[in-house]
Amino acid sequence: MEHAGGTSGGPEAVSVTAEAPKMEAPVAKPPPRPGTAVRIVALLALGGSAAALCLLTPSPNTPPLAGVVMDLPERIGNFTGKVIAATPGEIATLPADTQIVRREYLDPAGDRIMASIVLSGGEKRSIHRPEVCLPAQGWSMRGGKVERVALAEGEDLDVMNLSLVRDVEVGPGDRRKLYANYFYWFVGKDVATPHHWSRVFLTSYDRITKNLNHRWAYVIVMSIITEGFLPGGKNEAETVKMLKEFTGEIAPTFMRKETFSPSD
Repeated sequence: MEHAGGTSGGPEAVSVTAEAPKMEAPVAKPPPRPGTAVRIVALLALGGSAAALCLLTPSPNTPPLAGVVMDLPERIGNFTGKVIAATPGEIATLPADTQIVRREYLDPAGDRIMASIVLSGGEKRSIHRPEVCLPAQGWSMRGGKVERVALAEGEDLDVMNLSLVRDVEVGPGDRRKLYANYFYWFVGKDVATPHHWSRVFLTSYDRITKNLNHRWAYVIVMSIITEGFLPGGKNEAETVKMLKEFTGEIAPTFMRKETFSPSD
């Protein structure tokens, strides 16, 4: 993501009669410095490499390819999910061609899981690290680590697990710490990764080497830790276990098979 200049009014032009150029004796040119030829060859090689990269990189009009189907199932195990619409803030902030699907799932025990898919459009600013937006929503991050989720048919999915905390008021003068676990990962045309830096690298690398324009999806599976808030509520270890089981069931319903990694 030029300026045209014009001639402004000024004093009258003065006519000048040009003299014939004088002929001077030729001056001998100094010999080229050692290494000049090498530098010229190197510059030509760099220029050729840059031209090659430009030719290999697809134009911005290359159709982006997604690795997800934008649909979340109504039921996963004992959980039933209701559709949650995109917020007015999301609609106002994100590019118009961004797609969002979201459901909040509830089981008979009172456990809730929020699942969301954000699919980028022509612009890439729909997708970003959650570490950018979570603090704006009042969450603080206690840490993060990669979790390996077992899927059907011997496949695995690596997701990032962020441990979150925020203050909530549960009654007059009663403020408590609310904890949550936030799973997220990114899905391209034929790949999934829990790392933002990997997504950024693959965006450029696959365009150059494969002529492939990923249409990235950002997937979230999140639940609060209900211990201390609900009778028989789950602690963090139990919450992570629940999220891994839920993710293992829901991910194959919307991720294309080529995005999964074989189990080690």
